[in-house]
Amino acid sequence: MIKQIFYLQLMLTFSINLQLSAVTITQPDRVKLKKSRELTKQSLKKDKASNVDSILASVNGTPVSLSDVLYESRRTEARLGMVYSGQKLYDEVMKFRKQILNDIITRKLVMVEYKKRKFEIPKQYTETLLDELMESYGCESREELGERARKAGTSLAELKRKTKEKVIIQVMINSFYFNHVNVTPRELFEYYQKNIADFSSPAQFRLQLFFLRKDKKDLPKLLKSISNDLKSNNQKIFTSLVVLHSDGPNATQGGDVGWIQQKRLRPEFATALKGKKAGDIVGPVKTDEGIYFLCLAELKAGKTSSFRQVLPGLREKIIQKRRHEAFNSYVADLKKNAVIRYYY
Repeated sequence: MIKQIFYLQLMLTFSINLQLSAVTITQPDRVKLKKSRELTKQSLKKDKASNVDSILASVNGTPVSLSDVLYESRRTEARLGMVYSGQKLYDEVMKFRKQILNDIITRKLVMVEYKKRKFEIPKQYTETLLDELMESYGCESREELGERARKAGTSLAELKRKTKEKVIIQVMINSFYFNHVNVTPRELFEYYQKNIADFSSPAQFRLQLFFLRKDKKDLPKLLKSISNDLKSNNQKIFTSLVVLHSDGPNATQGGDVGWIQQKRLRPEFATALKGKKAGDIVGPVKTDEGIYFLCLAELKAGKTSSFRQVLPGLREKIIQKRRHEAFNSYVADLKKNAVIRYYY
């Protein structure tokens, strides 16, 4: 999953024919912006190609600009434009940009941590990702990939740098997970026992309803006649009588109301159907609105999956939950030792 996330981010950064459009964003405070630019002046000297059109944040003096965010958000923003419009579109775009901004800040923090304890990244890791990227764009050589990168406003060297950075971040996070996220068999079993309802499927009934309104004309006479006809427990007869006389839903379909969980049945119906098997007909069931006859057309018995059956999925679920919690804790610790400023 981590590999897929960072590979997707890599694909987003390599946007063909990328054009930064004018974007409406909250005007940053001039004083803060001036301080930000002073803070990042040294970093900008190292990279004259930096395009800081609007600085949104800085991490230890390294700026994160609006362009940086748009570089990764542009494709998703285009999709958002197909779903939303007006103020809702603006809100969703701003929400997504903040998410991307936080992702960029997190990656910068992880890279700072990496530089404290550098380790060698095997060249084949980055080459493999570049091969996959080259294949996805139908490029037959690195030269052709470089040409596509140039048209996108970047370069093959920059693409390699970003690829290596993604691999480093992936390795750093996976290493953290390996050291901090563990689940024992005992913990899994205890979780299963405490949440066994989550691994159980309740009994379900497929019902046909035959309803007679309490103000129906000649109700006593009709009720006696219907009760006699249904003593045979014949489902075909039940269906025919529903079509002829029922005041309930789906009368022309034999009163079929589909599947419903046993525990969701109204109390009068649950009591009448208790212990019944598929094909049984019960009634009359008196209610405030009238009288019902019920046909239990089909029955699915409830069952509970065993611990062995749910173990693979359960392990993955708990590991993912703990990874999420551990990652948030990891980032929080990194932020404690960093100088992060926001300018929007």
